[in-house]
Amino acid sequence: GLQSCYLIVGDEPLQLKEAADSIRNKAKLEGFVEREVLHVDNKFQWDYLFASMGNMSLFAEKKLMELHLPTGKPGAAGSKAIIQFVENIPPDICLLIQCEEWTAANDKTKWVKTIEQLGTFMRVYLPKANDFVQWLRNRCRKIGLNTDNDSIAILAQRLEGNLLAAAQELDKLKMRYGNQTIVAKEIAQVVADSSRFDVFQLTDSLMENKAPRVLKMLRSLKQNNTPTVVLHWALERQTRILLYFAYLKQRGQRASPADYRKHGIWQNQQALIQSTLNRLNALKLENLMVGLAQLDKVIKGQAQGDAWLEFEKWTMKFCY
Repeated sequence: GLQSCYLIVGDEPLQLKEAADSIRNKAKLEGFVEREVLHVDNKFQWDYLFASMGNMSLFAEKKLMELHLPTGKPGAAGSKAIIQFVENIPPDICLLIQCEEWTAANDKTKWVKTIEQLGTFMRVYLPKANDFVQWLRNRCRKIGLNTDNDSIAILAQRLEGNLLAAAQELDKLKMRYGNQTIVAKEIAQVVADSSRFDVFQLTDSLMENKAPRVLKMLRSLKQNNTPTVVLHWALERQTRILLYFAYLKQRGQRASPADYRKHGIWQNQQALIQSTLNRLNALKLENLMVGLAQLDKVIKGQAQGDAWLEFEKWTMKFCY
C-alpha cells in the first residue's frame, strides 16, 4: 500500500520524474486527490508545513504534499521540521520529498534515517555507459518499439546518458514506425534528417569554443521547442564532468582510462575535454556551475528572466 512519506533522490531527471509520477498515481488511486507543491529555497518558512497540516478540515480531500528540496540540505530548522512532520503525519496526508543533489553524508542525517524508518527512501542513478544500451533495449520493449542491435548502438552513441532526450526520441520513432522493425539504416536516416541541432552537438561546439555556431544552435533548439530542462541537464552534466577533470589537473594528477569510463566519455572526446581544460580552470567552471544554478531557478519560475536569453549569456561566458 501507500506509505505515509517518500524520499526520492538523484540527479537524473527522467527517472526522478517517473518515480515521482508512480507515487502520484498510487496516491490518486488511494483517494489522495488534492496536491500541494512546496519549493524549498533559502527563504522557505518551515512552519508552513505544519500550517498546511493544520488546515485540513474534517471533510477535506486526502492530500499529497510535495516538497522540492533541490540541494538535499534542509538545514537545521528544516531537518527538525521534517522529522517532526514525518513522526506526526496524519493518515490523510502523504509526503513526497524530491532532491536532485545528494552526497553520501546525507545518508547519515537524522531526517533521512527517520524517513527510511517510517516511509520509503528511493535513489535514481544515471546509468553507466555500458548500462545505457541495456536501458535503451528495455525502454524499446516497454513501448513496443522493434529494433535491431545496430539501431540500439547508433541511438546509444547519439543520446549517451541523456535518458530524458532518449525517451522522447524513442517515443517519436514509435509514432513514426509503429510495429515495424527499425534497422540501423533507418535510424541513421532519421538522425541525419533531423534538422534541429541536438543538445549534445551543442555541448561539443561549446568545448570547441565555436561561439557563433553555439548561438545558431541555441536558436534552432528554441525554434524546435526543445525543453529547457533537457538543455540545462546537458550543460550541467558536461560542466560537472569538466570540473571533475579540472580538479584532477589542479592536483597534478593525470586522468586515467577508468576516469573517462566512469563519466561515459568516448575515446574521440578525451582530447576535446583536455583542450577545454587549457581554457577553463576549476574556478571558472565553479562560476559556470553557479550560473547554471541561477538558470535553473529561472526555468522553474523561482527567479525572473527569459531562460533562452540566459542560456545565450551563459554559453558566451563559457566561450569567452
